[in-house]
Amino acid sequence: MLENRVKELRTERGLRQGDLAEKMNVSQQTISRIENGENVLPSDILIHLSKYFHVSTDYILKLSDVRMTQEYRLEMEQMLLRHFEFFLSYCRLNRTNQKVISFLAAQMEKAEEKKIKE
Repeated sequence: MLENRVKELRTERGLRQGDLAEKMNVSQQTISRIENGENVLPSDILIHLSKYFHVSTDYILKLSDVRMTQEYRLEMEQMLLRHFEFFLSYCRLNRTNQKVISFLAAQMEKAEEKKIKE
């Protein structure tokens, strides 16, 4: 059932119906009705759900079991490649320089956390 996919995606993110409704700019009642199969899923909400959850509209409509959109999959592959390239560069460093990089990364992380708290 279509409604189970919406509920499944919502609960995987730890969202309440009201949380998802707010993100979709609809009422909590609308989300409830969609999840219970009482409302047809409007195309604008379908597209918004697809983008928010990074899944294809076909997945939401149960026309496919492939969750990720091609765009999101490509984005993730590119990110993994960048991280892998960084990891390889890190591995080529001597132990002292690896420690320096680790120290700098920890300091930068602390600075970012401090910014978030402010």
